[in-house]
Amino acid sequence: MRPIHARALAAISLSLAASCAWGQQTPPPGAGQQRETQTQPATPPTAPTTPSLPIAAYPLELLGLLGPRAQPGPVRLTPSIAISEEYNDNIFLNNRNRQWDFITNLTPALTLVIQRPEYDLSAGYSFRNVWYAREDRLNNAFDSQNFVASGHYRLSRDLTLSASDSFVLSRSTNLVSSQGFSTGRQESWSNNFYPGLTWQVTPLNNLSLTATYGVLRFEGAGTGADSDTYGIQGNFTHAFTTRFSGIIGYGFTYLDLRAQPNSSTHSPTIGFSYLLTPTLSATITGGAAVTDIAGDTFVSPSGTASIVQTFSFGAASLNYSQGVGVAGGFGSTTDTQTVSALLTLSTLVRGLLVTLGPAYNNSKSLSSSQPGRADVRNVTFNIGATYQIAQYASLFGGYTFLYQRTGASSSTQIDANQNLVRFGLQFGYPFDFD
Repeated sequence: MRPIHARALAAISLSLAASCAWGQQTPPPGAGQQRETQTQPATPPTAPTTPSLPIAAYPLELLGLLGPRAQPGPVRLTPSIAISEEYNDNIFLNNRNRQWDFITNLTPALTLVIQRPEYDLSAGYSFRNVWYAREDRLNNAFDSQNFVASGHYRLSRDLTLSASDSFVLSRSTNLVSSQGFSTGRQESWSNNFYPGLTWQVTPLNNLSLTATYGVLRFEGAGTGADSDTYGIQGNFTHAFTTRFSGIIGYGFTYLDLRAQPNSSTHSPTIGFSYLLTPTLSATITGGAAVTDIAGDTFVSPSGTASIVQTFSFGAASLNYSQGVGVAGGFGSTTDTQTVSALLTLSTLVRGLLVTLGPAYNNSKSLSSSQPGRADVRNVTFNIGATYQIAQYASLFGGYTFLYQRTGASSSTQIDANQNLVRFGLQFGYPFDFD
């Protein structure tokens, strides 16, 4: 699993997105609060540990959840349907059996947005029916399913509970892995749940706690390895000035790898957050990850670094993280490094939302004595856009690039290059309730 920090840092940019497929106007849950934190120097920076979802959790049909919305009522339910065409130059995600195809997709979706003074919720579900032009034996009425949800409940002015969840079912194994690693074409699913809380203990002290429960499953014939991830991350932040804050953190991760030895990791960290300008912030934390695997102890670096810039037309972030996790379907307890960037363009053109996110991931097993070893790296590039062309209709499109290589020491050898282009038209009608 990717460390919690990486998900939270990416969401800083996502929460500032300011456009939606249905022409919505009111900021989404948490967006106004995050912008206020970044634009008012009087508010000390804090460690970004609020549960959140990465951009990859949102399929093109649910990108509208990232934007603001019109609010005739506090509750909006929007059923929709989309039709799209897709070109995929490696449908089996394996260079040894590389085949291309054109795919027609029909995607019903349902989104729910609730905005009330004490709580908010943003959720969406979609599933895809697919028809292949060449490999028609792969046609499927429920080829993939996606569910995303994120919400907050304000118990008091100083205490906020939050949670997010992401469920993916797909035959493209790179879509269910948080790092985008592929073990070929195989029915697979994952679910990641992140409950947490933020407590403003005093005007200068802040405590954030986030739990993690992640499930990764591979069904039928294939090479994917099942795993469960349990974790908790806590950060205590003290504001020394209105711009500079110190951070002390502790994380614990337990990996249940089913066919391999389980592992437990303790990760104490220390760092700081600095508001360089009213719209530019930087956060750095670092420490050691102490991992126990079947009685053997391994020590590896652990930490994160990020810089976030907000603009009048969107936001940009650059993130680095290193920690102990599981390399998707390759299994094994691994040392994983991730470098990623995210750019959101929200107000260049009215009704247009664009997200762009390149990433590099590298995972290697901590122990050479593990039954199954992982040594895999990839480069991914994702761009998605949605544009409202009428009151109840939107155009959307996206491009995904994957370059993956496995090292000689990896028990599973799968190299994959993939280019995927998709564009379509979505129709939806919102229902507002008091």
